[in-house]
Amino acid sequence: MESGGKAPSGPPMESGGKAPSGPPKDKEAKPAVVQQHPKLLMAARKGHWTPLNVLMGNSGAGATPPAVHAVPPGGLINIVIDDEQADVVDNSATTITLDVELNNVLHVVASSGDGDEFLESARGIYCKAKHLLDARNKKGDTPFHCAARAGMLKMVTHLICLAKAEGGDDRVKAALRKQNEQGETALHAALRLSDKETVRAMVHELWVADPELTRFPLASGTSPLYLAVSLGREDIAEGLHEQDPGLSYSGPNGQNVLHVAVLRSTRPTGFDPQTFSAC
Repeated sequence: MESGGKAPSGPPMESGGKAPSGPPKDKEAKPAVVQQHPKLLMAARKGHWTPLNVLMGNSGAGATPPAVHAVPPGGLINIVIDDEQADVVDNSATTITLDVELNNVLHVVASSGDGDEFLESARGIYCKAKHLLDARNKKGDTPFHCAARAGMLKMVTHLICLAKAEGGDDRVKAALRKQNEQGETALHAALRLSDKETVRAMVHELWVADPELTRFPLASGTSPLYLAVSLGREDIAEGLHEQDPGLSYSGPNGQNVLHVAVLRSTRPTGFDPQTFSAC
């Protein structure tokens, strides 16, 4: 009781004698807090499976994922997943975000390397927490986006194999067609790579996994074809057009690929906009 016998002041009462629910309207909600786990982050960046296995909650003494071998560009391997290994471990490390970009452990591994140790780590993480294959970071990127953007060809192929082992072609397509906050798939990320040979190889891998990936986004937005033309990847653009005549022509702000093709034809590139006149 306060002096004078009055009850302490509190929030105003709503009709019916109940205190209003929720935070005061004049105060902003607190932002999500990123849990700091430096050991887990470091192990993920280096592709060290042994400490990752321990930090994520080893379900059995000495448990390790089956050996993973480098995947040659242009080839797929069959991966068999043991149901007991595929169970999600009830441990915060499988859902923890490791940095301000809200990347989880698979985001970090996928973008950090694609040597055998990184492939093994990705496989082990996936066996413990399959849902991380589709998890999004702050920008809406999945591990597929991260691996493609980093130019990790073998990692992209490996993640595709993991998805296919889980649910066949439908699972692969569902994962690859996920769009980030910019409305882009992993194919868009691959097209932006600087090395032309890596671009060709990764675009081929993604196209083999999902021949209709060039149709996304379905409505408005920047299509892979538009992006390829705007970046001066004429050979890639023509290849995409040949592979899927039903691909999207859309571009940003109501434009389509013909707009950017005509624009580029005014430059000394030898590019012929008639290639895409059908749009």
